[in-house]
Amino acid sequence: MLEYNIVLAGAAVQGVQTTAELCARFCHRLGYHLFLTHDYQSRVRGGHNFMRLRLADRPLAAAVAGIDMLLAFNRESLELYLPALKEGGQALASASVTTGIRDSRVFSFPEDLLPEAKAEKFVGVKLLARFAVGVGFEPEVLKRLVSEFFDESRSKEILALNLEIIEVFSRLPKTGPVWLQPKAKQRAPVGALRLSGHAGLALGLVAGGLGLYAGYPMSPATSVMNYLAAFGKESDLVVEQVEDEIAALNVACGAAFAGLRAVTGTSGGGISLMTETVNLAGISETPVVIINAQRPGPATGMATRTEQSDLLQAVFAGQGEFPRAVLAPTGPENAFYLAAEALNLAEVWQLPVFVLTDQALGDAQTLVPEYDLERVVIDRGQVASEPESSQLLARYRLTESEISPCAYAGSSRWIVQQDSHEHTEIGRLSDDRENRVAQFDKRRRKGEGLAAVFPGPEIYGDDDGLLLLCWGSRFFATSIRLIALWSPGFWLRLSFWRRLLFCRKWQSFYPQPAAQS
Repeated sequence: MLEYNIVLAGAAVQGVQTTAELCARFCHRLGYHLFLTHDYQSRVRGGHNFMRLRLADRPLAAAVAGIDMLLAFNRESLELYLPALKEGGQALASASVTTGIRDSRVFSFPEDLLPEAKAEKFVGVKLLARFAVGVGFEPEVLKRLVSEFFDESRSKEILALNLEIIEVFSRLPKTGPVWLQPKAKQRAPVGALRLSGHAGLALGLVAGGLGLYAGYPMSPATSVMNYLAAFGKESDLVVEQVEDEIAALNVACGAAFAGLRAVTGTSGGGISLMTETVNLAGISETPVVIINAQRPGPATGMATRTEQSDLLQAVFAGQGEFPRAVLAPTGPENAFYLAAEALNLAEVWQLPVFVLTDQALGDAQTLVPEYDLERVVIDRGQVASEPESSQLLARYRLTESEISPCAYAGSSRWIVQQDSHEHTEIGRLSDDRENRVAQFDKRRRKGEGLAAVFPGPEIYGDDDGLLLLCWGSRFFATSIRLIALWSPGFWLRLSFWRRLLFCRKWQSFYPQPAAQS
């Protein structure tokens, strides 16, 4: 069973992330399954960043400890990770980084092999070329990949120097495990996509009919906006970077009022700013999707780290009571389908939907099978039949299902009124006690109706086992650990949530263990 871990480490602006991306593309092209994680500090320069690339001959869903190959961009990284090298592990670095280090596991290369490429920006491709050639990969594969990466938008001179570096380094002695060379049985599935969780989420939103994404940059949610901006023109959607998080959700709610499928995204601090508009979406029954890419809080917290700390914020954000749905994808494959589902849930049930991700899920890359677009069905819910002439719509009409037929302002003869106050069936402000009770109960029963059809947790293991609860991105790591811990006489079971609602008792999902005699 093939298993190989590569760590690329250095400071910001040294090209660690770009080199890791190239390395992942390279290994994917050679047929390996992979899992790439990002760990970086919130700095423009300096600090310590590292990427961990796990390779295998089988699908992967989590990172593991241990290093087989270290690509060190600076002295700090070399000294930090040398103790973590596995038996037979190796480290690669330039001669200036390894000065004074006497360790048989450390391999260096002279920096004057190509005098015109001595600049720091070339360190990454030198390390990658040394690794690729050192373990026996054909340099032509790497040359083709670098040529694709440094396309016409990059300097032709820079591309030529990168290709020359690969050629020069191909003449150096080989080092490393020969068995890492790709074989037919190690090939990744044909058509497999190499994606991060946020890339999968963005693709799912596009497939689900997204019309507008409004956001303000906040790590780690910014990557969702970046991916969508790349699709904007060809997908006929609007991506708007606004002045702050408050404006972002207000713009999304306005777009939803006008009939677009609308989404915003931020992290926990941004959700705090958006909470007033979350209330507006709740009482006005506006279908909007809110992505919370979680990071450690409170306040600014740790901007580039990961944590599952905002579940209760999503469930209870806002004053008063109103229904909302909370979805928590597990990875890039599931994120695609849950993103499309979130858009449907918002419009069918006319409520805000939270999608909880985090930095680990958002940035980590793995291979997923091609998405099945037949599984993506766009359901816009109950839309009022078009009237013969302009008239007021009973936007909050009391119905048996508690879901009122809607229409979109500006694209219909219906006149649609919304307000942040309690309102009558036609959307006008009202302080009437009976109307308040009727509208409150309408929203409450709508939430109960959603809970009745919402899937519960997925439960694995024996009913009498110790119950482990997890949700979202922690599923794969938790399930792998559960399998490792299982032993005769020590039974475990795992309860995992992708869709979270707190409208009914959790206990109803879990059979109670048999009484001990």
